[in-house]
Amino acid sequence: MAGVTYYFYTHIKPILVSEINKTLVVEVNVADISISGLRDFPKLGIKFLDIEINESTPYFKQKLVKAEELNLFIDLMKLYKGEYVIDGVTLRNGMLNVADFKKGTNYDILNPSTDETSSAVSFEIQNLSLINCEIAYEHTPSKFKLSGYSSSTSIGLKTNAAISNISIKTKLDSTYIALAEDVFLAKKNLKINTALDINTDNEVINIAQSELLIEEVKLTTMGTVSYGKNSSVDITFANDNTTTASLLSVLPSSFATLLEGITLDGNVVLNGYFKGKTDSKNNPSFGFDYTLGNTQVIIEDQNIKLEGIDASGWLTLPNIAKLSNASATCKLEKANSGSNRIVGDISVVNFDRPNIKWDGNADLDAGFVMAIADYKGLKISGGRLKVDGKLELTYDVKKGELAKNSLRYTGKVLANNLKGKLSSPEIDIKDITLDLSANNDKMVVNNASFEYNKTKGTLKGILENYQSLGNETSNATLVGNLVVDGLVINELYGKRRSTATETKSSGDLIPVKFRLKAELTNFQYNDFTAKSLKGNLLSNRVKIEMPKCEVIALDGITIASIGLKKWGENYLLDINSDIKNVNITKLFRQFNNFEQSEITDKHLSGQLFGNIITKVILDNNYEPILPKLYAKANFKIENGALIGYEPLKELSAFVNVSDLENVKFKTLQNTIEIFDQTIFIPK
Repeated sequence: MAGVTYYFYTHIKPILVSEINKTLVVEVNVADISISGLRDFPKLGIKFLDIEINESTPYFKQKLVKAEELNLFIDLMKLYKGEYVIDGVTLRNGMLNVADFKKGTNYDILNPSTDETSSAVSFEIQNLSLINCEIAYEHTPSKFKLSGYSSSTSIGLKTNAAISNISIKTKLDSTYIALAEDVFLAKKNLKINTALDINTDNEVINIAQSELLIEEVKLTTMGTVSYGKNSSVDITFANDNTTTASLLSVLPSSFATLLEGITLDGNVVLNGYFKGKTDSKNNPSFGFDYTLGNTQVIIEDQNIKLEGIDASGWLTLPNIAKLSNASATCKLEKANSGSNRIVGDISVVNFDRPNIKWDGNADLDAGFVMAIADYKGLKISGGRLKVDGKLELTYDVKKGELAKNSLRYTGKVLANNLKGKLSSPEIDIKDITLDLSANNDKMVVNNASFEYNKTKGTLKGILENYQSLGNETSNATLVGNLVVDGLVINELYGKRRSTATETKSSGDLIPVKFRLKAELTNFQYNDFTAKSLKGNLLSNRVKIEMPKCEVIALDGITIASIGLKKWGENYLLDINSDIKNVNITKLFRQFNNFEQSEITDKHLSGQLFGNIITKVILDNNYEPILPKLYAKANFKIENGALIGYEPLKELSAFVNVSDLENVKFKTLQNTIEIFDQTIFIPK
């Protein structure tokens, strides 16, 4: 041994690196080489310091192997007997960068042998240790990437002809694993204890039952990986019990992004798979079934919290690169949030454009419902909502709205004693009670009552084509009977809006069409009050009208056609009324003297009959634009008087007839027009 040692340092060491470089197709650089002493005999240890080995095909554009120290331990007696056994290889404080390409690798570093004879070779590395090493691996045909930092890795290798057995026990910190655009681990700590059988003839890796620890998630896994021309995977995994938060942290990014803003806390049992082709034209599938126990869900931005969840279901992504093929189910056996209860079956198909189905029931306080709806202008202080039925809808993620005609519901909806406040317009909701029933064709409003501010009302009817609710061109139409007492139109205005900053609207006044037989009592608009309005209230979304409305107001009866519609950026209020026995003084007063001061309610008295056509352009604050006001009145005044009218007063002084200051008449009939801010009065 002393002679071997002497011979090594004097003859072998000087030429060892050059001989290695002749054997390899890449350059190897070594700062120093040493061997172990006699005390290790018959084992021989060779230490390479500051070793660097280049890639055979540049890919990472770094060294294939770089380490402060590479140790090689060989049993000379086994080697003498023809047993090709390396007791140990240790790579310390370095890096290892490995890549597989469609054709070739970056680690094919041996010169091809000129020996054409073939024989079965048995080779074994009992222990390959990576200590404090950076590791990177990429399989470019499948776009698979892995990287991490190993403080301790132990690998055993035994090769016999085309069969290689590998055992791996490793700890990888900050592990990154991705396939194509899907990230499975993003800087997570990983521990693996596994055994692999590699058949190089068939290009197949068999994975024995293995333990995989990702952060706090402990999985058992097994399966096969084909790495040849038609590469594929077939791996199953399972866990006995782990926390939902830990599980979410290791899900693929394509799925985890769907749960952004959602916090899960509880226990979960999981069984899943990862299988399919992984070549350049195909992506594998991913799926699992799960059981949740005593789980808590928090939707952070909506202040929603559900506790005590017991549920089970499954999720599958037939192609992990296409969320449109994904589907999931959830059998929700129990979920509570204070006094709220939810149970039912949920299914989702196509995560790009989710089609969601729900079959179950819920008993919720109204505040919880509004938190889900996320309507910031409304605060609910009381009331409950009960839902029992089947719901189906499709959500268009790109547009951020329900897909056209996708809404379906069969069942009952009951809302009881809802209370709250609406900020714009300012409305104090004192009570809303609702009883709905629906099937796939129609929704019936069995009974609806409401009370806000000093207004009360009831509604009964049918909502036709309700499936189109939420569409830009919704054809949903409410048909029924509406009774309202104390309606004040001005209270329904929102906060004043700036026309300079307002975005251009679609032209819709309201989101739903309606045909309602309406009776409005104690009605008020600005200063105008009416004891009642009766007629058909119609809307095609862009226009609201009452084509033949009986108005009892101003001590008389008026049959009027009233319409309001969008007019560019403004609104057009169109009124055509036939007046009978109306108090003209009250008429002028309540309509603010038609925005003029020439003849006012102080100048007139009598009973008015006739026809008045009025067209008023309203701005975005529903205020009249006076230069665009038009009115034409064919009228008759009976038992009237013209009191204190200035032109007649002046004439009275001129002719010295004081009676002209208060002119009474039996009948006065004429036509008056108002436009361009001018009143045209015939002689």
